[in-house]
Amino acid sequence: MRELRTRHRHSHISTGLFLIGLGCLFLAERQGYLDREQLINLWPGLLTLVGLSQMIGARHAGEVFRGAFLVFVSGWLYVCIQHLWGLNFYNSWPLLLIAAGVAKVLGGLFRMQSQDEENLP
Repeated sequence: MRELRTRHRHSHISTGLFLIGLGCLFLAERQGYLDREQLINLWPGLLTLVGLSQMIGARHAGEVFRGAFLVFVSGWLYVCIQHLWGLNFYNSWPLLLIAAGVAKVLGGLFRMQSQDEENLP
């Protein structure tokens, strides 16, 4: 029960930090400190912060992989927005499927390993 409360609190903190960061970016844009081009280039960084927050506060491997997946998605978005290495949204979306699959496989492997360790005498 305590772990559920901690996870719930961590979720609220991550969501709150995301909303605060997003609001700050939009406010800076509306006040003229950023132009739209800068805003478009910066917003994937918010996903990076949320992913890192999840990884730092992780209680088990599954949470680490979810955070790492968010960091990957953030990097993918940045690469697509900047058209780095010839990648864009149209030709690189399968990378998301691959990353999600890797995260699921690794999460399952670590979950099985932790269950095996719990069953040891």
